[in-house]
Amino acid sequence: MEEKKGYQFYDRVINMMNIPFTLTLVCETQMPVVDYWIDHLMTQVQQKLQVVDHIFSPFKQDSLLKKYQAGDLQVMQNTSFHTVFDLAKKAAKTTAGFFDPYYATEFNPTGLVKGWAIEEIFNNLLSPFLRNHPLMIGISLNGGGDLQFATQQGSSFYWEIGIENPSQLDSLSAVYKLKNGAVATSGFSKRGQHIANLTDHSLLQATIVSDSLTWADIWATAALVAGQQNFISLLTKCQLTGLMITSKNIIPFSEGRLADAEKNTI
Repeated sequence: MEEKKGYQFYDRVINMMNIPFTLTLVCETQMPVVDYWIDHLMTQVQQKLQVVDHIFSPFKQDSLLKKYQAGDLQVMQNTSFHTVFDLAKKAAKTTAGFFDPYYATEFNPTGLVKGWAIEEIFNNLLSPFLRNHPLMIGISLNGGGDLQFATQQGSSFYWEIGIENPSQLDSLSAVYKLKNGAVATSGFSKRGQHIANLTDHSLLQATIVSDSLTWADIWATAALVAGQQNFISLLTKCQLTGLMITSKNIIPFSEGRLADAEKNTI
């Protein structure tokens, strides 16, 4: 995410769930009180992420996810677990099975938990904070490069979100200028072949722009599994917006319609 001149950006970073999370507040002038606000918010964000990690960690033996994998169905009484379980089933159906919440036959919704957690925190904590503090003009929560963001109503401020070129990580393939929404990117440039059951290697990276980071994250993951041609059919059907990057082309799409890929060669 690129900073814009003329605005004051306040950032805090914590590492949770093996991911760096960055909270950003934006105002028009420097205000000492913002340091207090962002520290207070970050403490709350950290507490909420700790709860999510306790429920869904695939590494902690006492997490509710590990208990469910061991056959304990009582964990379904936990509202968050039940919500994510249902969401994972819906994601698999909506993406024609290209998003798969099972790994080695065990339920493991890791591919959507991060986006869901960020969106939940944003909607329940950060968005209300922005509405109630008119001196602030923007707020965002970024988890490993995927982010949910908002701009104060009536403000001309917008977020500039750079999309890395997977072939040249020191350059950008695109820059989105948006006021509200979510952007998620999935690719192999940093994490290698981390997608299970990958048979089509035609896509190097996929970015989804949406109102919901949960679904942006789901679709970005599903795109890599589906491969270029299968995903084109899905993005058309579901009217998705974003960017596909192959070894030869940068292919933008908006509300289900493809741009001319030949004019966007790498």
